[in-house]
Amino acid sequence: MRRIFLFLLLLLPFLANAQTAVLSGVVRDDENRPFPDVSVAVLGGSATSTGANGSYSLTVPAGMPITVRFAYAGSENVERNMELKAGEARTLDVIVRYTTINTVTVTNERLRDAGIDKLNARTSHFQPSLGDVNSLLQGSLGVMTQRIKQRLQRARRQLRREPRLRERHRSVPAVLGAQRSARRLELSESGHDRADDFSAGGWEARYGDKMSSVLDIQYKRPREFETTVSASLLGGSVTVGSAMAHQRLRQITGFRYRTLNTVLQGLDTKGDYIPTYTDLQSYWTYDISDKVELGFLGLYSKNRYDVVPQDRETELGNFNQALRYTVYFEGQEKTAYETMSGALNLNVRPNKNTLLKFTGSVFNTYETEHLDILGEYRLGELDRNLGSDQFGEVVRDLGVGGYLDHARNNLEATVTSFGHKGSWTYGNGGNSNLQWGVEARTEAISDRLNEWYVVDSAGYSIPQSSGDSLNLQTSVKSNVDLNSVRSSAYVQNAWEWKRGRDRSWALVAGVRGQNWSYNGQTVISPRMRLAYHPGWKKLNAAGDTVPNDFSFWFATGLYYQPPFYRELRDFNGVLNPDVQAQKSIHFILGMDRQFTIWDRPFKFTTEAYYKILSDLNAYELDNVRIRYYANNNAKGYAAGIDMKLNGEFIKGVESWASLSVMQTEENLDGDFYYHYYNAAGERTDGIDTRDRTPADSIRIEAGNIPRPTDQRVSFALFFQDEMPNWPTFKVHMNLVFGSSLPYGPPNFNRYADTLRTSLYRRVDIGFSKQLLGAPGQEKTNFMRHIKDLWISLEVFNLINLNNTVDYTWIQDVQGRYYGIPEFLSPRRLNLKVIARF
Repeated sequence: MRRIFLFLLLLLPFLANAQTAVLSGVVRDDENRPFPDVSVAVLGGSATSTGANGSYSLTVPAGMPITVRFAYAGSENVERNMELKAGEARTLDVIVRYTTINTVTVTNERLRDAGIDKLNARTSHFQPSLGDVNSLLQGSLGVMTQRIKQRLQRARRQLRREPRLRERHRSVPAVLGAQRSARRLELSESGHDRADDFSAGGWEARYGDKMSSVLDIQYKRPREFETTVSASLLGGSVTVGSAMAHQRLRQITGFRYRTLNTVLQGLDTKGDYIPTYTDLQSYWTYDISDKVELGFLGLYSKNRYDVVPQDRETELGNFNQALRYTVYFEGQEKTAYETMSGALNLNVRPNKNTLLKFTGSVFNTYETEHLDILGEYRLGELDRNLGSDQFGEVVRDLGVGGYLDHARNNLEATVTSFGHKGSWTYGNGGNSNLQWGVEARTEAISDRLNEWYVVDSAGYSIPQSSGDSLNLQTSVKSNVDLNSVRSSAYVQNAWEWKRGRDRSWALVAGVRGQNWSYNGQTVISPRMRLAYHPGWKKLNAAGDTVPNDFSFWFATGLYYQPPFYRELRDFNGVLNPDVQAQKSIHFILGMDRQFTIWDRPFKFTTEAYYKILSDLNAYELDNVRIRYYANNNAKGYAAGIDMKLNGEFIKGVESWASLSVMQTEENLDGDFYYHYYNAAGERTDGIDTRDRTPADSIRIEAGNIPRPTDQRVSFALFFQDEMPNWPTFKVHMNLVFGSSLPYGPPNFNRYADTLRTSLYRRVDIGFSKQLLGAPGQEKTNFMRHIKDLWISLEVFNLINLNNTVDYTWIQDVQGRYYGIPEFLSPRRLNLKVIARF
């Protein structure tokens, strides 16, 4: 008996193994792209999750009915009932469809009808970039390559009610423009696990009050414990998600530390840089019952930017006139931005067709900018005689002088908001959806401005002073305390009509209104979007099945952008309470096609648009700072076409390419200038004119001039590839091209801003190797807890081109202005490790 018992004991593992089976396959979304991190579980049994390529493998019980559930936060659950034989290996591929938070049942087809471009945030983990959402926006329709950071800041403020209040407000010739530009790159939103949706025009009433674009960020809701750790030469991040209390309590928390010291060290201005960014975000949800959910979102971020500049040397011009600009600095700058916000929301689902959401939030920001920078500059002409002993050296001084920049600026703002949103699905088969929302928001702003700028040229102060007084070139001092209330509401309805098996129409119509107590203005914004799916039949091509899956849409609406604090403040720091909301009428005509090539999914999208702009608040760009005229004295237009192709050029790996052509101009009231002529009829400002005494003049109306964002052509490409027979080694290339942007001298005459910058060209490349987590790879000991482990080498600005971000303006002894280009960083390397547990 003992021998029989021992034999059965040894046989038990084999018997147990014989009573199991293996289920494997690939999970894709409804655009047929691999869907990572999807939970795959046997109800009441084992569980796993899909990898980066959407694949999974799960051991399941055999010889009995089981239910396998595929689940992902923000997506519809998919369940399959089956019974497998002992030892069987079955392949099951499924499609998990997206849904959108705050609606009852909205599939990805709904996002397609709404003109929303869904961004895959996980792509940014491997895309060679600074690790934020900006890299994703480069591939979106209607996004400019050189203005991505500014557009993101505007969109982010709308989403999080986070105003970017402080824009340095003085006519400074950009002493530290490149450093400040790099600092702005550092302020971008962190890349914690989210789902991001982007729209460049014609969006629905629920998306807020903006004229150009919206970015909707939704946080992931984990169903099991998961951790992502990233470390690089630019900093690191940790994201932890978990589900507790039988998955009734869920949380995802992300922390990031980033420093751009290695990037800033490559700028023309040499010095000691301490640029650090710390970011903490945490999102918690708890199911009080099956119908009530409580959520909390907390955010904290702190930026510190300290610099002690030493010197700068920049060469510019051409062979005929080559110049060298040299500056020696004294002093330092200390800047800090600290923000905190918290939001509490209660979601109530009284029935399967209704969702009610109640939200309260508080946002606070405290910003300080303290600096005293003394710069002593020299502008010289270089010897270009190849036979000269002084070739490449300064042979003639064109300008010598100095400047002193002083600022003691402090700002604090607190925004408190309370709101309610609702959604109700009704009609036959739930083909109609009604959404509504109301919000009240209080804004308390305390701003203390004290900044001035003085220029000395060859021993003379500019502007020249008389008597004992000293005239500063710019001086702004103001104390502002602003308290106001904003209230807004919207309602919209979506209808869908089926006209056959695959043919359908979809209509979204709504209206949004807002009132601001400070200027007393109330705006009403009607919006409409019509989409048509023709349901054309598939065509069978040789070797390929090409579905004619087309979608067409037309969108229009009246969009207002009410002013915030900085739009009210003019060049002298004075608030204008009469500033009204800027207005835009959108006309959008678009289409997309989803198709298959080489048995892999692709999608082509294009939109043509025309936007009528009125009541514009014109602005100047000064070192990436936006400085408003603080009046509604302009009208204009924007017209263009956007195209994007994305798909799997390499199986299981997504890439994209986008091309945009755009023109946008504005016409300012009273924007004119004079041409002066001497007695001989010659222009007095001519280079060869000797008699500069004006005897006559002609008034010139400026008319339409390019807006600061008038970038005619923009192209972005993100391509991923993997080595043949070595799929764990991948190459990621990011290519960006942008045509020139308008700029002008620092005289605040908009008609003069018709000069053009150089072209923007940049290539970033990354090489990634998967060390752990490849299919079929065995892991032992501690390594078995690691789902994926990657190491990447990134090269920023691979071809080492000088891309101009701004210009420093100085005068020579004859009063002529020279624009000294401010360049972005040169070629830089970054090493990054990413691990998922």
